[in-house]
Amino acid sequence: MKMLAIDTSTDYLSVAVMDGERVASRIHRKAPRSHSSLLMPAIDSALKKARLKIFDIGGFAVSVGPGSFTGLRIGVATVKGLAFAMKKRVVAVPTMDVIAAASVGIHGIICIVLDARKDKVYACIYCSDGKRVKRLSRYLLLPLKELLEGLKKYKDVKFIGDFAERAASKLPCSIVPVSSWHPKPEVVGRLGLERFRKKRFVKVENLEPLYLYSRECDITGK
Repeated sequence: MKMLAIDTSTDYLSVAVMDGERVASRIHRKAPRSHSSLLMPAIDSALKKARLKIFDIGGFAVSVGPGSFTGLRIGVATVKGLAFAMKKRVVAVPTMDVIAAASVGIHGIICIVLDARKDKVYACIYCSDGKRVKRLSRYLLLPLKELLEGLKKYKDVKFIGDFAERAASKLPCSIVPVSSWHPKPEVVGRLGLERFRKKRFVKVENLEPLYLYSRECDITGK
């Protein structure tokens, strides 16, 4: 199946055209505060590189956050419009799952930690055997101090994200040496394909960004 995968959750603009597991084309570049003007041209460019038309696309995968509220709304609204007009299926992929899934070769406890502003972070805890990543916690929004307190039970934690350095400085932990932690569109596509196979579709009218609220977050459970 040919799929269009999109991520606008950070200051990167990411689009991939997938042909099954294969990446037919991709765009992944920094574009702070420019998603609204650049997303549709990026989609058009990615389709041209793959030598496809928009109506060749069989479904959509979109990264739904948590992340930049404005960026997420732009990505979700674009996918909703295209999927509705084309009558195609949509799957929603949590952004932190995308970041964690790209951590190939890393073993042990991984914590995705992103700046949520107002002295809070978005976070999620995973366990990796170097090939597969399993989520251990809910998607969290909480003060960094509270997150670190909950992580003390682990011997070592490998942090990924724009708050990785600050978090690692507070514990005897590691910063994962990745060139860019930003979510990759081909990973959105591959996780999206898994959801398509399991028929975990989202009704177009119900597609929304994943917004978190402090009262819903608990580091102790999934």
